[in-house]
Amino acid sequence: MRIDVRELSWGVPGKAIVRDVSLQVAPGETVGLIGPNGSGKSSLLRCIAGLRTPTGGHVRYDGVDIAEWPSKERARKLAFVEQTADTESDLRVAEVVMLGRTVHRSRWRGPDAADDAIVEESLVRLDLTGLADRPWRQLSGGERQRTHLARALAQRTSALLLDEPTNHLDVRHQLELMDLASRTPQTVVVALHDLALAARYCDRLVLLHRGAVVADGAAADVLTTPLLREVFDVEAEIGRDGLGHLAVGYRAPVR
Repeated sequence: MRIDVRELSWGVPGKAIVRDVSLQVAPGETVGLIGPNGSGKSSLLRCIAGLRTPTGGHVRYDGVDIAEWPSKERARKLAFVEQTADTESDLRVAEVVMLGRTVHRSRWRGPDAADDAIVEESLVRLDLTGLADRPWRQLSGGERQRTHLARALAQRTSALLLDEPTNHLDVRHQLELMDLASRTPQTVVVALHDLALAARYCDRLVLLHRGAVVADGAAADVLTTPLLREVFDVEAEIGRDGLGHLAVGYRAPVR
């Protein structure tokens, strides 16, 4: 699924948060949104997901404006995972993941064997099979995050939108999650703070500053010393680590 964002703006009274953003995401591409706190990453992602109504511009999926989709149709086509998603429910992990199948069933039909198989596959992909019967309230922050990601996978959508999905995850699960995001045939837009993960796993990076796009391209073209100084207010050196991945070394904040 192709995503086309054109001249998109959004804000609150008296403050523009997303400013005239245009970007395109090709089918199957993984695009990372990066930028400091307050740069507009989460707000832009929520506009792309249809959860906020732009004050200007539009978002189109395969040429169709997202505003034209009923909510159930939108949930069949794209899955959105928030930074933190809490609930007071006592559902078990497998039951939370099964919620991702709801949009594919009629009101009167319960889960069938196909739904069970998709949920099991999603649990396996997020390393959750051993937690399938554990109540939500007994999960750590990282386990809850992986459960919501498994629920999004169970939706079987064409697009996957992730807002800081590596929050609360240990290093192993960060790498596994980003590897999954980079390999899935779905179109993926992911907001990230970790520049090294973004550079390693995203096909393209979009750098935001004060709500606007200041760079869009390959990691080596976006993560440059001048841009990091301008946007993040840090002195940094760009190089390669021992595995050949792009690496960012920080000297000090700009004074």
